[in-house]
Amino acid sequence: MKKFTILLFLLLPLQITQAETKAAVENQISDYVTVHAPEQLSLLEQLVNINSGTANIAGVRKVGDVLRTQLQQLGFKTYWVAVPASMKRSATLVAERKGHKGMRLLLIGHLDTVFPENSPFQHYEQHGNTATGPGIIDDKGGDVVILYALKALQDIHALDDASITVILTGDEEDAGKPTTISRKALIAAAQQSDIALDFEWSFTADTATVARRGISNWALTTTGNEAHSSLIFQKQSGDGAIFELARILYRMHAELSNERYLSFNPGLILGGNAINYDQNNSQGTAYGKGNVIAKTAMAHGDLRFITAEQKMNVEKKIIVITSQHLPGTTADITFEDGIPAMPPANANLVLLQQYSDASSRLGYGTVKALDPGLRGAGDISHIADMVSAALAGLGSVGTGAHSVQETLDVPSLIMQTKRAALLINQLINVDRP
Repeated sequence: MKKFTILLFLLLPLQITQAETKAAVENQISDYVTVHAPEQLSLLEQLVNINSGTANIAGVRKVGDVLRTQLQQLGFKTYWVAVPASMKRSATLVAERKGHKGMRLLLIGHLDTVFPENSPFQHYEQHGNTATGPGIIDDKGGDVVILYALKALQDIHALDDASITVILTGDEEDAGKPTTISRKALIAAAQQSDIALDFEWSFTADTATVARRGISNWALTTTGNEAHSSLIFQKQSGDGAIFELARILYRMHAELSNERYLSFNPGLILGGNAINYDQNNSQGTAYGKGNVIAKTAMAHGDLRFITAEQKMNVEKKIIVITSQHLPGTTADITFEDGIPAMPPANANLVLLQQYSDASSRLGYGTVKALDPGLRGAGDISHIADMVSAALAGLGSVGTGAHSVQETLDVPSLIMQTKRAALLINQLINVDRP
């Protein structure tokens, strides 16, 4: 007991010194972010004022080039990974530093927005502690959080000998197909990383994302017997294509809509005697008359799920529903994979706790897990199963993403940047598994 007491007495000053050193380092990081906050906000304004709708490849490239210059100044090797011209999508910007210490990190953001070149929503505007603009939180706010967290760490030489890869995709909002090609750079980086951190916006100041639902698309077509409407429901004519479509959608809603974390949405419907659908522009026309039984109908929609198993089970149930036809009709449904799910994982919760602890040390309070049902699919889901742990929603805090009300909580830039910088600093200074 005496020897143990002496050992404890000798170790205590060392532990206190280490704690004091850690606090001093984190204070330096925090102070850097505070001092450079106006500069960070000015850069965000510059990026927001560059239209980078997914189809505006030149605009996406321009946003990327601004960030590329900044990353190069931090000692990152940068390059673009292009996709075939036929995909009509921008390249992915890659920035990397190779080292030997700590965990190998993958930081994920994106350069594109949902607002095309002809959108009326084009410019940054600030009103006190809020600001609006296309992509201000999704995801240009997240991009500058990444950049200034790294700047703060570089200022104290914390990036020396660290392994960090930054991936900024150019088509997150409408990924080029197949994703095995458009996400090639992301997948390659994940295969060389231990931890993935995604910087899309945060819904609230006290949440981060440990799980995200995946997304797939479905296309439903039905047929009926074209005939005079007075003959509908009779054996020789049947019920028509529109009633068959309605039956399937109603059954899907009645039988599946209460399943946790599952959603399915018919976003477009056409029906009548003749339809014409333009897949490239997601629009179409239909011709029909009230006195003629509908010959054809179609619906396109999406399906969101929390695990691959849930997706598979639901697709099987929908196929069964589709096969139980009304008289005189046929129906067929097809599914197209989009983005996989990022299921909940214990390692992600551990990572969240580290992030939350960093937040508490900064005086911002604890951070809890966001309900996965509130979050859509994202790039991190493509690679979540390739890394030891993943955490998302680390970008700026705001509301109205994908709308002309897209709004940034301006003070959140400082908070999120400090949180991210402390977490990154911790991860690059621990032993790899």
